[in-house]
Amino acid sequence: MALLGFYGGTFDPIHQGHLQLALYVQQHCQLQELQLLPCHLPPHRAHPGVSSQHRAKMVELAISPYPQLKLNTLELQKNSASYTVETLELLHQQYPDDFLCFVIGMDSLCAFQSWFRYQHILTLCHLLVCQRPGYQLNAAAQTLLKSHGAADISELKQQTAGKILLLDNPLFDISASQIRAGFSSQTPQDNPDPSLQIPEVLAYIHQHQLYQV
Repeated sequence: MALLGFYGGTFDPIHQGHLQLALYVQQHCQLQELQLLPCHLPPHRAHPGVSSQHRAKMVELAISPYPQLKLNTLELQKNSASYTVETLELLHQQYPDDFLCFVIGMDSLCAFQSWFRYQHILTLCHLLVCQRPGYQLNAAAQTLLKSHGAADISELKQQTAGKILLLDNPLFDISASQIRAGFSSQTPQDNPDPSLQIPEVLAYIHQHQLYQV
């Protein structure tokens, strides 16, 4: 039984923060592979700025040098909002004999009890929680950790689902919204640090004139 990771997001566009986090989680948690899941219609935030096809292609370009990372277009095949629990139910059908690990941020853990059918999520997967700038454990997250917290990676292999592991991942001060804003701004200082972007993705954005509004 393998540990498989799944990392969802709009990836609008994918950047070094996403990519380096994915590489860290895959290696640190000893995942056989980590699949990136661009979502079609996120239920709790604004719709992505570019099409699903463009976002999937940018993810594909970003991860192409890393065979341990895969693109999964499962959520892009839906015409409705992407709820994590429904995605995990489908993934559980595809990988019935493996341990599923779903990657979320500390902000999501703090709000996890507001997620659609959140209790059922913990019957389908383990949660790998990444640190995010400006977010710390709140009372709700601490309550979840008391009943579901894992001390280390080895605990993820002792049961098929239900554990929450906090990670000490590197932090990147970059967001997709900053990148999008930089493309539409005429002021050079508004553009994000180029080192935080992915050259192949940047070239694709220019080629297709994305975010140029």
